[in-house]
Amino acid sequence: MHIRRTRLAIALLAPLALATCAREDVRDAAPAAATGTSATAVAREEAGDAVDARTALLPAASGCAPGARCLSVTGTGRPQASGSFVAQCRGRFADFIVPKATLPNGYDGPWFQPNLLEQASTGVPSGSRPWRAFDPRDPDERLAYALALRNYAFSSAAARALTPNLSADSHYFDPGGGSVPASQRNQKWYPAPRMFYGPTNAPGTREAAHGMTLERTVRVGELGDNTIAFQNYAVAYYDARGGRIFQRLWNTSEDGVDTPRLNRMRFAEHSFVFKLLFSAAPANAFPQDLLTGALQVDILPNPDADPVRVRLMQIDIAVKDKRAGATGWYFATYAYDRSLPGTSPWKKMAPVGLMWGNDPGGPPIEQSWINPDAPAYARAHLGVDDRLNGPVDNPASACMSCHSTAQAPVVASMLPSGACAQTHRDDWFRNLSGTTAFGRRQNSGGSCQTSASGLDLAAADYSLQMAATVDRALDGDTFNPCTWDEDNPPTALVAAPVDALRREDVERFEVTRDPPE
Repeated sequence: MHIRRTRLAIALLAPLALATCAREDVRDAAPAAATGTSATAVAREEAGDAVDARTALLPAASGCAPGARCLSVTGTGRPQASGSFVAQCRGRFADFIVPKATLPNGYDGPWFQPNLLEQASTGVPSGSRPWRAFDPRDPDERLAYALALRNYAFSSAAARALTPNLSADSHYFDPGGGSVPASQRNQKWYPAPRMFYGPTNAPGTREAAHGMTLERTVRVGELGDNTIAFQNYAVAYYDARGGRIFQRLWNTSEDGVDTPRLNRMRFAEHSFVFKLLFSAAPANAFPQDLLTGALQVDILPNPDADPVRVRLMQIDIAVKDKRAGATGWYFATYAYDRSLPGTSPWKKMAPVGLMWGNDPGGPPIEQSWINPDAPAYARAHLGVDDRLNGPVDNPASACMSCHSTAQAPVVASMLPSGACAQTHRDDWFRNLSGTTAFGRRQNSGGSCQTSASGLDLAAADYSLQMAATVDRALDGDTFNPCTWDEDNPPTALVAAPVDALRREDVERFEVTRDPPE
């Protein structure tokens, strides 16, 4: 798999406001007086009837969880009876939009059914977060800080639902990381919305069973002396504070269209996200199986409906913590260590290290901490100059270095390559704030193009998922089937671009860690 590039007319890149059409359903409200029901209640009920009537016109499909609206759509989310995709709608955003061919005949679950993003505006627990009890600036407290982050992720319903047979805290928590208050354990967790356009065997598109998206391919000889290449998949969850940022980012007031508010691409202090990375590596991929006893699930990414068994290899965590300094974030990575005691696969996810900066001008590397007790295969797969990196990540960069490229539109690769690697390599190792866009870095004609003239770049605060989903919305060719109004479908998705933006094509990058060739 390679970094995929698409050339799109720059006219589609303009992040301009979408037109909004107001519509009212007017009916006779006289029955309210006769029944004693308020006119407001009747209006709401009848408006609901009108919505039901409209949605009833949308083409139904099979291949969704019981009780969900199941729609036949195109790969861009447009409802269409002949569409080859199916969308599962339980709220204002689809849970997934997948090719119908990825679903086995008679498949009855599990289905990806995350918490509804529109509910993320409330329910954010108060109180100090448990990692605040440890100071990661102190080398002696970094391991405890990493364990506190891990405990917080493992308190989530999203993680524990994967192992319902493990109910005791001792199956999940390390005492060295402290406890997690009940209110924070009980909060809702949310995946990034809109990661569902295109085939599920391409990066960044959710499959239907667990909402996982394709990550990079580990090549032969790269990890633990692997003898065959293997693919990897991941799903990420934001805590209630992080979910609320995504909820406020998207404007869904126009039926069938989601509009990103580019001035809201910034996370609040203490926002938290964890990402579970599963490997499709079979046991015989290694001289000695690295993942014996690891958590395993079956997912549905293949166009021939053939399930794929994957095992948990890596966990990434990012937390907004001003103690990190210029970047504003701490990144942590964990790798499966089969040698650790016990039977819980969660307790075998060993901290690899922490990273809070990109060490501009390094080495020496002073803004990554590597756990000396991390499994050997993970310590042998660090990033450039031994910056923090995970087993599944590309060693041509590093954790924060990749995430520093998060911006919309996406006009820079996650990794330095070609002419840009020769002349602007250090740009991937800057300590940017979350509100500073990475900029344009594109190989063209043997040189690295850096001019962003005519582009309105918005930083995505180190969130590659936010960057990817907003970038797709700026393309102007993705629809929301869950809010679609068959009587009044969206027409023009973007306003006319200014003349300066028509002068050239700009290369757009898929958000993936695979290097170009």
